[in-house]
Amino acid sequence: MFLIFFFSGKSDEPNCDCDQFHCANGKCIPESWKCNNMDECGDNSDEEICAKANPPTAASFQPCANNYFQCLSRFTKLYTCLPESLKCDGNIDCLDLGDEIDCDVPTCGQWLKYFYGTFSSPNYPDFYPPGSNCTWLIDTGDHRKVILRFTDFKLDGTGYGDYVKIYDGLEENPRKLLRVLTAFDSHAPLTVVSSSGQIRVHFCADKVNAARGFNATYQVDGFCLPWEIPCGGNWGCYTEQQRCDGYWHCPNGRDETNCTMCQRDEFPCSRNGVCYPRSDRCNYQNHCPNGSDEKNCFFCQPGNFHCKNNRCVFESWVCDSQDDCGDGSDEENCPVIVPTRVITAAVIGSLICGLLLVIALGCTCKLYSLRMFERR
Repeated sequence: MFLIFFFSGKSDEPNCDCDQFHCANGKCIPESWKCNNMDECGDNSDEEICAKANPPTAASFQPCANNYFQCLSRFTKLYTCLPESLKCDGNIDCLDLGDEIDCDVPTCGQWLKYFYGTFSSPNYPDFYPPGSNCTWLIDTGDHRKVILRFTDFKLDGTGYGDYVKIYDGLEENPRKLLRVLTAFDSHAPLTVVSSSGQIRVHFCADKVNAARGFNATYQVDGFCLPWEIPCGGNWGCYTEQQRCDGYWHCPNGRDETNCTMCQRDEFPCSRNGVCYPRSDRCNYQNHCPNGSDEKNCFFCQPGNFHCKNNRCVFESWVCDSQDDCGDGSDEENCPVIVPTRVITAAVIGSLICGLLLVIALGCTCKLYSLRMFERR
């Protein structure tokens, strides 16, 4: 009768004893009956709670059939069996990368010969395979510089760390290494410029981890991409999104002309902002609330110094032992002289020391005269 009570019948019990399990349908069963792979509640709630609390593990998962392997799926986060053909295919299917570890190094990279182009890490935008080792050789056939841009960049930073090395020219010459990009550079956009029409990009990943990778574009300096608009002459290019945004993307300001009710040779601070004349452009004096008149300064007004980071500072600030540009370019190739402020500080210090010496001598003489007076 004791067993029959639990199997058949009372539902909707208000409370169960402390040694009983309260089923979802209201029944009470002994706590020891929970998670025994038998449905004593009648609605399987005594077994469902165990499945939620203890998801499948590798140890509890049933062995896979021949030509299949066990995998913790990246997508379902559950253990499953996958065909052996998915191993070492360059696509990551397992959360622990087990299907792509200890595989032959995947081959990738190519020789790029055109004025512009794009390339990306293997499988982008999905994870690149562990052990990826790719080299792209860019040879535009033009003497002008190559502008290389990474529009998306995400490398793995664990283990030994993955990297991208960029060389000036086609050879892997350490003396011509332009940049080494790692997981610490995981932000966009990244821009690297060569000194000629050739550039080498080498991507290397360890065999332990992986990440999304990167997408890159390149173009000859002064050559506009099909979706870009020329600034005119050799002044570069701009996109439709950069048109009339309040910032100069062309050195001649063509992308900001005829944008508002500004007069000729005047430019807007923003789409609906005030106007400023060309003479107020790049003179280290902010006239726009958003500072757009001092951004992207390819040229500076007379009396100002052009920094390498396209910023303008006063010429009097050059070689004053202070980094006013922010990149130190105003302090490069300066003669080794003592700055004026240092000389001034030294002179003032000497005067103070001299004054203190005079006061000390006066005090000594006064004490000496007092001692002589006491002896009399």
